[in-house]
Amino acid sequence: MYVLNSINRLPGGNHNIDSVLEVIQTFTTWALRVGIALAGLSLIVGFVLYAVVDVDQKARVKTRIIQTLLGIIGIILAISIVNVIIGLF
Repeated sequence: MYVLNSINRLPGGNHNIDSVLEVIQTFTTWALRVGIALAGLSLIVGFVLYAVVDVDQKARVKTRIIQTLLGIIGIILAISIVNVIIGLF
């Protein structure tokens, strides 16, 4: 409680739930963009590796590509859930 009083006394310290939700929404949008870009880069590397590796390692590279796709889906779902929860407020 003492910390909240200190925040209100600072110049520009008018923080309310809307400003906190806006920061969270901005962060989730940024995380979604960066996550998708990095996952896309990882997929490109995975497909290149799949094209050049020998037959014995193709199964391992294929598994890595599938895991990356599942990671992309996980990122999108997690951030979408956060945005839906923010929308409820």
